[in-house]
Amino acid sequence: MPAFAGEPQDGKTAAAAGAGIDIGGRWQGRTFELARAEDCGEAPCTLTLDLVRCATGWCGVEVIGAEHRCGGTALKLDGGVSNAGGPALFKGKLELAKGTEPYVIEAYLIPPSSSDDKTEFQITGDTGGEFRVFRRSFPFNATLAKVGDAKCRPESAVSLLLD
Repeated sequence: MPAFAGEPQDGKTAAAAGAGIDIGGRWQGRTFELARAEDCGEAPCTLTLDLVRCATGWCGVEVIGAEHRCGGTALKLDGGVSNAGGPALFKGKLELAKGTEPYVIEAYLIPPSSSDDKTEFQITGDTGGEFRVFRRSFPFNATLAKVGDAKCRPESAVSLLLD
C-alpha cells in the first residue's frame, strides 16, 4: 500500500515518488453519490474541485454553484504514485459536508486511451477509516475531467496530516 505524504515508501517519500505527477487545475464531473434529480432540479448534479499543491500532496477546494464560489477544502491527497504508462494512484480523504465522517478514498489519474479521450480523475471512497478495495460497491464514486485552471486556494490552516 502506498504511504501517505511524507511517510517512507521504499526508501523515498511519497512526495518524491509522485513529484512529476501534476493534477493541478479545475476538475468537474458527475458523482454517483450526488446524482439525484431532486437535489439539482433539471440539471445533472456535478462536483467541481480546484486541485492545488499543499504541503507534500494535493488539496481539493470545492467550487460551489453556478457563480463558482470557493468553498472549503474537501479533498486531501498524498503526492501520488506513478505507474509506468498506467494510472497514477493517490490516497487520501474526502469530506463534502462538515461534521460528517469523511470518505477514505483512492483516486486514479487515468491517461487518455486515444487522441479523442480526455484524462480522467476517478475517485472511489468508503467511510469507516480504511479503504477496502474488495468491496462490491462504494458509497462514493466520481469521474472528473479537467475543465480549466484552479482559481480557489485552500484555507491557510490546511495540513496533510491524514489521521
